[in-house]
Amino acid sequence: MELGKIYKDVKVNEFRVSRNGESFDLHFEFSSDNLTQVVSARGIRETEDLCCLLSAQRIWVEINDSSQLEFGKYTLGISHEWYTEIIFDNLS
Repeated sequence: MELGKIYKDVKVNEFRVSRNGESFDLHFEFSSDNLTQVVSARGIRETEDLCCLLSAQRIWVEINDSSQLEFGKYTLGISHEWYTEIIFDNLS
């Protein structure tokens, strides 16, 4: 997944969450523009909005520039009927 790129007409094909100590890891596969992307987001601390990814119309990843955050180097933006953010530590 390319940083800063907005993926449109997203279809999530696979979605898996696993516990990793006190945080969670999210692994998902999605299609956009006839291309398939596989993403691993590690170090998620707040999980209540993860299911929003399943109904995403657009998604993107940005680097957080704020030094005031306790955790979360990255933000996964999800646009569907509303806007959702998932903050996490590592992207692969």
